[in-house]
Amino acid sequence: MNEYLFIYLQSILNIIDMARKIDEDKLLRIKNATMKTIVDCGIEKTTIAMIAKNANVSGGYLYRTYSGKQAVIDNLYFDKVASLNNELSFLIGLNPTSIAPILKAFIQNRLLFAINEPIASKFFYQLLHNDNFKLTGKLKDETINIMENIKKIGVQSGEITESTNLTQIHYHILVYVVDYIQFVRSNFFEKQQLTTNAIDYLVTNILNIFKKR
Repeated sequence: MNEYLFIYLQSILNIIDMARKIDEDKLLRIKNATMKTIVDCGIEKTTIAMIAKNANVSGGYLYRTYSGKQAVIDNLYFDKVASLNNELSFLIGLNPTSIAPILKAFIQNRLLFAINEPIASKFFYQLLHNDNFKLTGKLKDETINIMENIKKIGVQSGEITESTNLTQIHYHILVYVVDYIQFVRSNFFEKQQLTTNAIDYLVTNILNIFKKR
């Protein structure tokens, strides 16, 4: 290959690589700005212009990447749900005969997530309580399948009664845990710190609820 042609092609590849890295940086800033803006201002009051300003990108760039605010938030929400599903599937594989260790590890990870990534944790809490964000398609099917597997393990181990339905299992494993962590963090009644004591408290409560259904 001609030496000058090689240098030219290499420079083109470097430019492409640099553009890719810039785009990755911008997308990360957009995601972080979306979460922070929504936590600070609420979902309804947050606008694309606010997200673009806080991410230090142009509104035009944001619209070239996403169709609108809903699409930005959907992307974050679906990525998080997929991550949670992967985590639960992994824990089920490690503990195929009892749900107690699955609950303990999953709740521990939610606690660490809230402590280490407070903005992302509060953002996800808001989405869980907004009717505009619902699971459909493949993600919904995956979530249902995971809840069915957890129920099957729990029924066989005597930790879940047969009458407990999938909605109840999903609510207590995810929504109840996230709500409790957020409520403690809000210091509504008294100043509290999130500690590992919350893990045993939540695991015990959830298992008691599943047995009483």
